[in-house]
Amino acid sequence: MPPLIHHSISTRLAVLLSSLIFVTACSIPEESLLSNTVHSAHSGSEPTLASDIEYDIELGESPWPGEEAATQAIRKNIEQAIKSRYMDNLPALRHVHTKAHGCVLADFQVNKALRDEHQRGIFHPGARYKAWIRFSNGSSDPTAEDKEGDGRGMAIKLMGVPGEKLLTDENHTQDFLMINHPVFFINDPQKYLSFIQARNSSSLLARLSAPLSLGVEGSIIAAKISGKKTGNPLYLRYWSMVPYQLGSGANRRAMKYSAKPCTQMDNTLPSAKSQDPNYLRAAMQQHLSTDDACFEFMLQTRDSSTPASAALSVEMSTSEWEENVAPFFKVATITIPKQDFDKPAQHKFCENLSYTPWHSLSEHRPLGGVNRIRKVVYSSIANLRRSMNAITPAEPTGIEFFKPD
Repeated sequence: MPPLIHHSISTRLAVLLSSLIFVTACSIPEESLLSNTVHSAHSGSEPTLASDIEYDIELGESPWPGEEAATQAIRKNIEQAIKSRYMDNLPALRHVHTKAHGCVLADFQVNKALRDEHQRGIFHPGARYKAWIRFSNGSSDPTAEDKEGDGRGMAIKLMGVPGEKLLTDENHTQDFLMINHPVFFINDPQKYLSFIQARNSSSLLARLSAPLSLGVEGSIIAAKISGKKTGNPLYLRYWSMVPYQLGSGANRRAMKYSAKPCTQMDNTLPSAKSQDPNYLRAAMQQHLSTDDACFEFMLQTRDSSTPASAALSVEMSTSEWEENVAPFFKVATITIPKQDFDKPAQHKFCENLSYTPWHSLSEHRPLGGVNRIRKVVYSSIANLRRSMNAITPAEPTGIEFFKPD
């Protein structure tokens, strides 16, 4: 992998863009063995084919031109990038979200009173789940200083979730993955392929021009994300950015989700003189040493029977679902109790967790082209990195015990 030119704004933006496309890959192994279709598991070492993936036409899914070929080429490019980056520098870290600000144990309490349309999947009135939540940077650079602009991720793994899952490697979990921006920067797999080909080129000029392959809209969105700075990941709002299914059968809908702090907190950055390169972890630790943290988990759904729903696209991930058309409703409360999470044993445990949007009940199936790319690429990357690191993933239960270091 060519060395990064840290003083070039264009190169830093290119690095960020390369990271964000797989924002949900928040763990080791960042992707799990995925299924060929929504209902059958992929059991072998061959990569999942895009042609094997089902499309929910009624909810607005449709393949992009050349999607299968572009997706397979994306897979190969990312595999080669991981090999080049880590073959002589094991362990191989995840492709993106390489730097964890903190991984904490939490409670996910569903509201006792819910609208009828929200009572689907895990959202049973009064249901309660333990969860592992990982807060992270967005880039592929594990040494990036926290003062640098970057997207920030919040990955939630619920445990003790009954029901048949889309993947077979975890039988009792449901993952929700978010970043601190409401929309994604890309829709078309062909554009992303052009971007990563330029980003991985041996030509400096090609690498610097990589963002241009995203077009004006994508570059503007990516620039906004790359410029985000924060004082504490616990004080941010996060969005799924891409859509998911809510429910099954004739009453199913497309949804997006979001998590915001229960109360607005002072998110001022520390002064330049006091900025530790890892100050976000320190800020989380300081807060959780004395107080709980709290998030409202919210859903917005698309009612396809109304004319206004036409503006709420499943495939156009760069388009925000306006809240005046699809308002958010609180469906659960996330409580992160006071805890000392900054321990090597807990960090190692959390780094071996696997987060993917396809750890899911069928009632919350990932939708849209970006999620389909993830499904195909993650299986191959997971196999590669498991082989490189000799890691056997384990499904968490929420009752893990960490001995004093």
